[in-house]
Amino acid sequence: MNKLSQIFIIVAFCNFSISAQTTLQSCIELAEKNSPQAQLLPLVKEAENVQIGALNKNFLPQMSLGGQATWQSAVTSLPISLPNISVPTISKDQYKATLDLTQNIWDGGLTKGQKKITSATANTDSKSIENNLYQLKEQISNLYFGILLADKQFVNTEITRNDLESQSKKIQANLQNGTAIKGNVLMIEARLIELKQIQREIKSRKLAALKGLSILTGKEFPENTILETPQIQALEESNIDRPELKLFDAQKDLSEANKSLIKAKYAPKVNLFATGGYGRPGLNFLSPDFSTYFIGGLAFKIPLSHLYLKTQNSDLRQLDINKEKIDRQKELFLQQTNLKLASQNEDVAKLQDQIKEDARLIEIREYIKKTAENKLENGIITVSDYITEMDNEAIAKQNLSLHQVQLLQVINSIKITKGKF
Repeated sequence: MNKLSQIFIIVAFCNFSISAQTTLQSCIELAEKNSPQAQLLPLVKEAENVQIGALNKNFLPQMSLGGQATWQSAVTSLPISLPNISVPTISKDQYKATLDLTQNIWDGGLTKGQKKITSATANTDSKSIENNLYQLKEQISNLYFGILLADKQFVNTEITRNDLESQSKKIQANLQNGTAIKGNVLMIEARLIELKQIQREIKSRKLAALKGLSILTGKEFPENTILETPQIQALEESNIDRPELKLFDAQKDLSEANKSLIKAKYAPKVNLFATGGYGRPGLNFLSPDFSTYFIGGLAFKIPLSHLYLKTQNSDLRQLDINKEKIDRQKELFLQQTNLKLASQNEDVAKLQDQIKEDARLIEIREYIKKTAENKLENGIITVSDYITEMDNEAIAKQNLSLHQVQLLQVINSIKITKGKF
């Protein structure tokens, strides 16, 4: 089969159109936008803004309205009796309504610490979501390259099938002329059925991968979708810049924010207070009449128990331990990532060598198959021998397609592993 015929087969099978062309990058971007995880990011930011807005009101005056009505079985009385003088007594039923006002002057940095915690928590949540979104890149890549491989494998089997059908026509003509036996025709027919089954399996794998791609991206990918084959790019030495590293840093920032809150917890607190009231008794508890009253002043509170209980030191040490654990986790992640990169770089070198060997092996197999074809026509070998050589050539071509796609996938995986995609 000449090159022009093979090109025609490829185009006919794929039924590709330029307008339907899809890139790996576009699939990843669609998947990230379609992921429920991505919809969490604005919610995290909104929750942070709402909480900080509420904390900013901590320095606004705090007001409360209260009331109380009581009756008691006994009241305080003066144990004296004076002639012509009435000693006042307190009523057993008492009433009061109050309006309390508190103005925070200094809360020891508590509000500032809470705002730091809020921002650090939101940042940690965001980095965690971004990390989960990054895992999509590997999923999309596996589906994408699976489809590319299926396309290449189908094209290779289609070329083999056309070669077999061409030979089948020649043998059927010879059968009619009495120069061939029916067993040869049946042998080729059996092989054609096997190829049809292989193509059905390839098509099934492709459709499953396309369905997975549609689910993750939210976009429908028909069977004739053309996927652009990524260009092989030179691998550059670069540092690892994965979302996991940013998540580790965010977790450490959260621990540091908790330190500020702990220190503020044990710091002195100062506030102004005022209470206006109306009731019986008022401030003069001996008066039997209802009256208004007012109390105002400055209040402060200095926690002291932590000085002998050592609770502050214990809490701070616990946070330091947590930060050290995060550092060890980060070191472990970098170690495992570098180990994976070393294996992937070795795979690149191996696949590059295999592709060179595949190209040479295909040349040899094509020559042997062509020779076998001539021998078959001259009756020197059997149809079984010819099919064997044809299968050897097909296997060599399938191996080349497999190794080419694997090389692209490994190079892409290295970029993902480094966080450079």
